[in-house]
Amino acid sequence: MMAVWSCVSLIADGVASLPVDTYREVKRKRVPVDTPAWLTSPNPYMTSFDFWHRVMVSLLLDGNAFIAVYRNGGGEVSALMPIDPGRVSIHAEEETGEVYYRLDGERYTRSQILHVPAFTRPGELRGLSPIEYARQVIGLGLAAEEYGARFFSQGTTMSGVIQHPGNPSREQVVMIRDMFKKAHSGIKNSHAVGILTGGATWQSITITPEQAQFLETRKFQKVEIANLYRVPAYMIDPTVTSTWGTGIEEQNKWFVDQTLMPWIVRLEEAFSTHLLPGNVRMRFNVNARLRAKTKERYESYAIALEKGFMTVDEVRALEDMEPMSAPVAV
Repeated sequence: MMAVWSCVSLIADGVASLPVDTYREVKRKRVPVDTPAWLTSPNPYMTSFDFWHRVMVSLLLDGNAFIAVYRNGGGEVSALMPIDPGRVSIHAEEETGEVYYRLDGERYTRSQILHVPAFTRPGELRGLSPIEYARQVIGLGLAAEEYGARFFSQGTTMSGVIQHPGNPSREQVVMIRDMFKKAHSGIKNSHAVGILTGGATWQSITITPEQAQFLETRKFQKVEIANLYRVPAYMIDPTVTSTWGTGIEEQNKWFVDQTLMPWIVRLEEAFSTHLLPGNVRMRFNVNARLRAKTKERYESYAIALEKGFMTVDEVRALEDMEPMSAPVAV
């Protein structure tokens, strides 16, 4: 369904297009460190954008992302490869509760496969699939789309009827129909004057999709699916007017804060906890989507520097720039 495609594309594209940084927290300050090669180039077959896009599509459609973790002889991460969630099952040892995975029948540990679940119920190991959870809503939307396709392709209604006062034979009915169709069908004959004889009259038939609540049903389903993915409805349906924000900057910030950030935090926490060494953390640079407010940010920094409650390095850290000193090596 196009509304599902639009929501998934918006979120996946939004996250995948963000730059990824790594840092170490030192005395409550974020000190940039060298980003591991596997974060900028996860594997020889995919760009960073391709990798994160596939991870997000898995989360948005299945509710789970599984990433195969390849390590070198020293146990350090060397490459990452997203896995089709349908190929992976999650299990737990009865005695220890240790979680393990089966991929195509083979057993793998948590150090070999990184699992990032989406919405998960207590006591469950696998995240809920948004598509499975909302299948009734999406199914109704698909039914409306199919009805619309049939409505226009098969001709659900006639444009009108010829009413005859008598009781014509079948041959006469066919003749009248064919004569009228020949005189008025096609673009060249559109809007031509029609003449009916023998007391026959033309009765126009009009039925609109609105009368059958067809368009309203489709619009409602688009809004429901937008709510499912927490995407502003106007972003997938141009007929919906935004009622919040005074401009594109505020609306863009809302999309980042309310739609993208929960997904971003899931990924940051999972990758930082299970794949990065020590207190090194990764983060997506969301400022890349908010550059329209550069002038306002710089004016705020100027005030902070003038009043003395921020330093140049603190300002540079907020802009994801290296401090005046050299970055710390991992």
